Amino acid sequence: MEYLKNEKKHVFYSILLGVIGSLIGISIFGLSGYMISLSYFEPPIFVILLIISMIKLFGMTKGGLKYLERLLSHNSTFKLISRMRTRYFESTLFDDRDRHNVRFIQTLSRHFEDIENYYITIIYPYVVALLMSIVLILLSALLNTAMVVITLFVTLLMLGVLPFVFSRWDDKIDAEYDRLDTSAFLKTYQFIHGYTDLFIDGKNKDVKESIDNKLKSISRNKNRGSFKDSMIDFLSGMVQLAIITAVIILMQDDHIFLIPMLILLVISFFEVLTPVVDPASQYSNTKQKVGHIESEASNTGSEPEESEPDLTLKNVSYKYPAGAYEALSDVSITVADGQKHAIIGSSGSGKTTLLNRLIEKKDMGVMPQYLDFYNASIRDNLTMFGHFKISDEAIKSLLAEFELEHFAPDDFVYYTGQLSGGEQKRLHFIRMIIEDEDWWILDEPSAKLNKELQEKVWQSILDRQTVIVSTHDLSYIHEFERIHFIENGRIIESGAYEDLMERRGAVHEAVKRFRDYL
Repeated sequence: MEYLKNEKKHVFYSILLGVIGSLIGISIFGLSGYMISLSYFEPPIFVILLIISMIKLFGMTKGGLKYLERLLSHNSTFKLISRMRTRYFESTLFDDRDRHNVRFIQTLSRHFEDIENYYITIIYPYVVALLMSIVLILLSALLNTAMVVITLFVTLLMLGVLPFVFSRWDDKIDAEYDRLDTSAFLKTYQFIHGYTDLFIDGKNKDVKESIDNKLKSISRNKNRGSFKDSMIDFLSGMVQLAIITAVIILMQDDHIFLIPMLILLVISFFEVLTPVVDPASQYSNTKQKVGHIESEASNTGSEPEESEPDLTLKNVSYKYPAGAYEALSDVSITVADGQKHAIIGSSGSGKTTLLNRLIEKKDMGVMPQYLDFYNASIRDNLTMFGHFKISDEAIKSLLAEFELEHFAPDDFVYYTGQLSGGEQKRLHFIRMIIEDEDWWILDEPSAKLNKELQEKVWQSILDRQTVIVSTHDLSYIHEFERIHFIENGRIIESGAYEDLMERRGAVHEAVKRFRDYL
C-alpha cells in the first residue's frame, strides 16, 4: 500500500465519487419504487413528471461520477504499478535470477496482473461498498429498527461471512492451479527439449500422456473456479430473495406503502454487494503476492564484485520462480583459467541452469540455449552493430568456413522464420569468434549441425583457452580436463575422463550409451 502514497488524493476522490455514485444508483431504484406506490393514489401528472425527471437526472449524474471515479482510480493504480515495475526491475539487476527465463516472465506478469486486480477489483469496490452500506444503515434508522437490523445483517453477510468462507475455497483452487501449472510447464519443457532422449528411452508417449492429464486437470481446476462463481451468485440470489420476503412481512402492517420502494432498494443494494464477494474472497491470496512484489521492489540491488581469475560456485541452490522443486541443489564447481570443463546429463537435469549461474560470475563469450538475432544485416548481427571490429573480407571468410557462403555481409535477415536452427547456431558461433573472449561457455554447441560442421565447431572450441560446455554430444568428451555429470540438479560425478571411465559410474554409462546409439 505504500506505493499509493503519491496518489492519495486520487484514491480518496475515486472512493468518494464511487460512494456517491452508488448511493445515487440506489436512489434511482428507490424513486422508481416510490413512483409505483404513488401511482395508487393517482397523483397529479406534474408529480410523476418531476420524479421521472429526477430519475433521469440521477442517471446522468451517476454515469458522470462513475466515469470520473474510474478515471481517477485507474490513473492512480497504473501509475503505482508503473513505478513498482521500475523499482522491481532495478532491484533484480544484480541478483541471481534469470530475467530472460520464460517462466520468470510469465509468473511476474501474473503477479502484476494480480496487483492491478488487487486495487481495481478488490480494494476500491470493497471500500466503496462498505462505506455505502454504513450510510444505508444510518438512513435505515430513520425508518425503523427492523430495517437497521436487516441492512446490518446483509452487510455483514455479503462483505464478511461469504468472502471469508469462499476465500478458503479460492486458496485451495489457486494453490492447486499453481502446482498443476508448474508441473505441466516442466513436463512440456522436458518433452520439447528432451524429446530425443525420451524417444530413445521409449518414454515419449508416457510424458505426452502425462502432459495431457495435467492439462485436463488444469481445465477441471478452472471449472471449479467457475463453479465457485456460480455458487456466489446462487447464494446471493437466495439471500436477496429471503431479505425481500422479510421486508414484505415486516412492513405489510405499518409501511405497506413503502414496500415497492424497499424491494427495489434491496435489489439495487445487492447489485452493488454481489460483485464484491468474489474479489473480496481473493483478498488474502492476492495480498501475499502483492506483498512479495512490494518487498522485492523495496530492495535495492548492489553491483557485482569484480570477477576473480578463477570461476567458482560453492554450495549453490536455485529454484525458478513458482518452481515445484530446486533446479540446482547444493552444487559446487571451480573452473580455473586455462581449463576445459564439460557438463553432461539428461534433459531437464539442470545443465542449462548451471550454465546460467556461471555466466553471471564472469565476462565471457556465451552461446545460450536460445539465440538472439535482429532484423538487420549479417554484418550488424555478427558484430553487434559495429561493437566488434572486423573487416568484410574476414566475415566472408568465416561464413565460407562454416558453409554460410550463401550469405553476404550486407544481406538483411529477420529474427524469425528466415534462419534455420543450424544457420542460427553457426552465425552465433562466428559472432563468438569475432568477439574473441578468452573464456567460452556454450550450451549444446554442436546441435543441429552435420558431421563435418560438428568437427569444425569442436576443434574451434578446443582451441580456446578456457571452455565450459554443456552437451549431449559426447564425441569429444575425452578432450576435456574435467567432466561433471549432473542429475536432478546435483553433480553426482566429477573428475578427469580416465578416472571416471575406470570408476564405471554415470559418466561411463552415458559414454557407453552414446557410442551404442552411434
